Amino acid sequence: MNKAMAITWEVLRNAWAVLGEMAPWVLGGFLVAGVLSLWLDARVVREHFGGGRFGAILKAVALGIPLPVCSCGVIPLGASLRKHGAGKGPTAAFLMSTPQTGVDSIAVTYGMLGGLFAIFRPLAALVSGVLCGFAVEALDGDAPAPVAAPDPEIGAAAGPWWARVFHNGFIVLPRSVGGALLVGALVSALVMALVPENYIAEKISSPLAQIVLTLAFGIPVYICSTAAVPFALGLLAAGLSPGAAMAFLIGGPGVSASTLLAVWRLMGLRSTLVYVAVLAACAIGFGLLVQAILPPGWMPAGMQMVAAHAHGGTGPAWNVHAQAFLLLAVVAWAKWGRR
Repeated sequence: MNKAMAITWEVLRNAWAVLGEMAPWVLGGFLVAGVLSLWLDARVVREHFGGGRFGAILKAVALGIPLPVCSCGVIPLGASLRKHGAGKGPTAAFLMSTPQTGVDSIAVTYGMLGGLFAIFRPLAALVSGVLCGFAVEALDGDAPAPVAAPDPEIGAAAGPWWARVFHNGFIVLPRSVGGALLVGALVSALVMALVPENYIAEKISSPLAQIVLTLAFGIPVYICSTAAVPFALGLLAAGLSPGAAMAFLIGGPGVSASTLLAVWRLMGLRSTLVYVAVLAACAIGFGLLVQAILPPGWMPAGMQMVAAHAHGGTGPAWNVHAQAFLLLAVVAWAKWGRR
């Protein structure tokens, strides 16, 4: 009983910490989505992102790669695209490519992991985004033709521009994806509480097996593209291969439990399965490529910059508590507050 209570407390503590960590990114994503709603009307989305045309998917990837948005923050942006009439292919391409990297994470990657990783991260985002877009369109595209079907509430708020931004960004979108965010935080917390530290490195010596298992660990866990860099350094310090670190840098930021639930809700089960399959294939492929290029025993120059993240102790800082509370308040108000 005491052990079960301890595990439950650890899961809840981790879930609260995850909510606090991702809150600024999610709330920032809501804000950006609200601003984009002033421009992303049904006509614009049909013109640039409708259907599965090659150009629409490329535009979605080109829009997503430089944005400094994580796998949770991208959810409201992808939901906004989809609700404004974007095809499944461009929406999937945007959701796939955006959280993997951004202008900030590329700079951090170059400084801590070197030029090879800094080049391969945006390249992996480009390749995986394009492949995912076309795979979704081929296997589960909109039929018979892309039709804009925006949420009737999107853009419905009258009044000044700031009122429309607030309504679309902090009422409509949190009401749509807030539940998925909370469930995803719980799933991430379960993984962190139940998987022992350095378990993979201690049990598995094969680089390919490490790549596959690190990817399996990274997919459900929430981590933004910039925070993934010191985490990857920690994996290298624990004895995992450079290929496993590369796979984590793609799979960890590229998707989370929240993202999967949101993709499922926005586009259905088949698109979700395609999404995961493409991400896994690209992560494994780029991991093996990095493993083949780098010499045995390679370690990055930034290894000494790895920070030890204590698990326990005094718990999250006060700002993390405030951020988690703010995110919960926004979701609760959007779902149950005054209309």
